[in-house]
Amino acid sequence: MTPRHDFHIHTKYLGCANETMEVQPVIDAWRAAGVTCMGFTDHLNRADQLTSHRRILADIRAAATDIPVHFGVELNFTGPDEGFVWSPDIKGEYGFQYAIGGIHSTYLEQFDAGKVIEIQHRHHLAVCANGLVDALVHPWWFSTHEFRQKGFPDFGTVGRVPEKLTRELAAAAVETDTAIEINGGANIQGRSEDYRSAYLDYLSILAEEGVTFLLASDAHAIGHAGWLTLAWEMAEKLHLPEDRFWRPSSRPIAGD
Repeated sequence: MTPRHDFHIHTKYLGCANETMEVQPVIDAWRAAGVTCMGFTDHLNRADQLTSHRRILADIRAAATDIPVHFGVELNFTGPDEGFVWSPDIKGEYGFQYAIGGIHSTYLEQFDAGKVIEIQHRHHLAVCANGLVDALVHPWWFSTHEFRQKGFPDFGTVGRVPEKLTRELAAAAVETDTAIEINGGANIQGRSEDYRSAYLDYLSILAEEGVTFLLASDAHAIGHAGWLTLAWEMAEKLHLPEDRFWRPSSRPIAGD
């Protein structure tokens, strides 16, 4: 059976998630949903956000839980073809146990599907090349806010991505031991059956090439607990053994 993990959860402290996303209530809600191991990963886009992450770690340490709970971070590129606010020193000083990261923008002012694909793929490969990042987040997710603000047409499904690029990403991920996220919130919830079918085809190619997957809800509100079950259901369709699903190698901050 697919492990019941969720290693991509936001909190209220960085202003990304709403006020319901406090550590203890989330742990309680996720436990009720069947989670067996979890991790909080708020955004780190700028160095001045680091102090807020200390509050998350403190709350995890104080949590009452029998579920293993880890402390991670979600990284975002600081600009097109630029890096992350991330280093061994930051990881050690702030107590982060793992990092997930990826691209959160098209970096375009005029829509061009070919350029969107090229830019996204280039940044996906850059994540894999970063030895301090454990997993690539939500490949081929696009911000609805950005697309609406710029008047871009809907990108459509991941089926637009050439299979050659998918296999190239898979090879890079396997070579660098980078997991690829199955994201219930960004990539599955609210999507049509055709979209979900194309996403499953995409994941199946990655699985065929030997990729390890990270399971995630990407929750931003307590009511998003159901998003994690979408990731589990999608993962189960891949029929992979448990060791093909990533989890932190470190001891949890809280829980057994």
